[in-house]
Amino acid sequence: MRNILCVIIISAILLPACSVSKKTSSAGSGSSGEKKLAEQPDIRKAIESRKYVIMIDRIIPTRGNPVELIPRNNFIIINGELASISLAYLGRSFGIRQITGINVNGHTGRYEMRTDDKKSVYRINMEVVKDNDKFDLFMSLGANGYCSVSITNPYIETVNYHGTIVPLEDYKSPAAPPMKSIM
Repeated sequence: MRNILCVIIISAILLPACSVSKKTSSAGSGSSGEKKLAEQPDIRKAIESRKYVIMIDRIIPTRGNPVELIPRNNFIIINGELASISLAYLGRSFGIRQITGINVNGHTGRYEMRTDDKKSVYRINMEVVKDNDKFDLFMSLGANGYCSVSITNPYIETVNYHGTIVPLEDYKSPAAPPMKSIM
């Protein structure tokens, strides 16, 4: 009886640990494919010409834990003087209504770019303006394809995002998954 009880307890401890390590290793193999999204010269050229897409895959709210996002639904597109932002939002709202997403199609106002050649990082501060709304974006874009973005606005808390950069010419809008018929 004791042997059976010991086997059950050991199984209860070891099985969840094995499944966690399996999930971790499978998640790591997917990210190696993302590293090869675009080569460094293509990313550098896209950043310097202001024609790139940032596919956001993680939101880091001011209060709380990071949350994984679906990149096809969360993106920032910079095309010269035009900017399009579609992002999920988690945090406090300082207006009358609760804000759950950031959706703006506007123009870039101020655009300041500094390069750090030692780290192969571009630091970009920019404004995206649409009518009376203004969003300030602070971005660190790496030549390796990874980036972090902070967004501020008078109606929301500062929120941070992480994602990958794709040159605009290489960007293909992901197709929506096929709808399943009920009948």
